[in-house]
Amino acid sequence: MQTLLSVMDKGDPLSYIDKLNIRTDTIIINQCGREDDRLEEHRIAGTGGAFERTGAEAVTRIRVIERDEKGLSRSRNLALEKADDDICIFCDNDIRYEDDAPDIIERAFERNPEAGIICFFIERPERHRPVRSTEGKMSKKDMMRIFSPEIAVRRSRLKGLKFNEEFGAGAKYMMGEENIFLFDALRQGIDRVYVPCRIAGTLPNESSWFNGYDKRFFYNRGAGYEAMDAGLWHILSWQFIIRKRKLYKDTISAGEAYRAMKEGRKSYLEQEVGK
Repeated sequence: MQTLLSVMDKGDPLSYIDKLNIRTDTIIINQCGREDDRLEEHRIAGTGGAFERTGAEAVTRIRVIERDEKGLSRSRNLALEKADDDICIFCDNDIRYEDDAPDIIERAFERNPEAGIICFFIERPERHRPVRSTEGKMSKKDMMRIFSPEIAVRRSRLKGLKFNEEFGAGAKYMMGEENIFLFDALRQGIDRVYVPCRIAGTLPNESSWFNGYDKRFFYNRGAGYEAMDAGLWHILSWQFIIRKRKLYKDTISAGEAYRAMKEGRKSYLEQEVGK
C-alpha cells in the first residue's frame, strides 16, 4: 500500500515521514511554488507492526512531487493519479500513525474484497470514539462524520472517482471535500466500509482554513451540503444549525447562519449551471 500525503511546505517534505510515523511507500504532493518530481529512499528503524515481516529496519520509497498550485482536493487527485499501488490512504501533515496502521489497513481490505473505500478511526480533539462500534457498510450519517485522513481506497474499484476540486482548503469552498467524495462514491455504487480501529491520532496544528463559525463558514457549509445530497439540503442545514448552536451563538444568529448557507447553496448551483 501507499500513503498519499498532501502538504504545503517550502522546507524538506521528507521530514514528515518520521514526524507522522509513516511506514509505507509514500507519494508526497507538496504545493510549494516549485516544480519537481523525484524519487527518494527513506530508512525506518523499528520492530513490530509492518516490520515483523522485514526485520528491524525497512526501506520505503518516497516520490516527492512539487507543484506551483494550490488546492487540497487537487493535491489528493494528483496523488491518486500518480499512485503505483492499489491500496492507498490519504494523509495530512497533522496526524501520527500507530506502528501497526499499515497492517490494520491491509487486513481490512483482505476481509472486504469488494470494498472500494474503507474508513478507519483517527482520534482527534472533537472525536474520541469511532463513529460506529462495529465493522460494516457506511450509512449517510457515518459518511458525514469522516475526515480525509481516515479514508483509504482500493484504486481499482474507484470507477474514476475523484475529489471535487471546488471544495477543500485552498479552493472556493473551504471544506467538505471528504464527505462529498463519499457521497459521490455512494451515487456511483462503490462499496464503502467502516472499520472502527484506531490507526492514528492528530498532532497540534493550526488550521489553514477554519476561522470560527462566521458567515463564511456557513456559506461554505451550505454549498457543501448541496454537493453532498441536494435532496437532503434543508434537513442537513437545519440539523447543523440546531445541533451546533452552542458553538456559534456568540458569533452569528441562527437566522443569519441559515441565510449564509442559502447563499452558499445558490452560489454552487449557479456555478454548476454555468459549467
